[in-house]
Amino acid sequence: MSLIDFPDVPIAPGVPDVRRSAVGIGAVTGVLGTVLGADFFGFLDGVLGPEWGLYDKNGAQIILPDSVIAFDYRGEQRISKCPVEMGSFSSYNKVALPYDIRLLMTCGGQGAMSRDQFLQQLELLKETTELYDLATPDFTYQNVNLVRFDYRRTSSQGVTLLTVDAQFEEVRQTAVAIYSATAEPQGQPVTSIGAVQPVTPNTQQEASFDASAIA
Repeated sequence: MSLIDFPDVPIAPGVPDVRRSAVGIGAVTGVLGTVLGADFFGFLDGVLGPEWGLYDKNGAQIILPDSVIAFDYRGEQRISKCPVEMGSFSSYNKVALPYDIRLLMTCGGQGAMSRDQFLQQLELLKETTELYDLATPDFTYQNVNLVRFDYRRTSSQGVTLLTVDAQFEEVRQTAVAIYSATAEPQGQPVTSIGAVQPVTPNTQQEASFDASAIA
């Protein structure tokens, strides 16, 4: 008998090999059934393939939901156009827009993160400008940032279960050219020296100032 309360899945033709992991999402089918059946606690989850998760640039997982319910991706590119003579128009380019990702997650507080930790981490992600990588079993979406999230509790699913709807948006990074030696002083990059506060001019500065020149 398994130490974790899992349903009894029979070994029969047409029945998939279900991954037995308390934190794993989805199922794995095929020749890995024997290995996965012996992996009672899901130690092979990080080896057998990518998992759902939000990671920073150092590879650390930022949020740990109990499960992922839904995933929606929307990518869009618009065709640039302009009006021409005779009431017609001309299309001349295609402009890519940042993609949006909607992730529906749950957190009951009995998993890797408590409910208050989960909500606090989402608040920090919403306020920060850091970029993260959103990993799915099929693809990893790089350089995304959390722009919105909301959550709800329902009596049908249990008032202690948080259902969080998070929206991520792609962030495009562009390179900025900076030149160390320019032909003209005007070509030097602008350097910030901090806040400048007005001070009272000394006697020499007052003497060199000609008020009639601006009168």
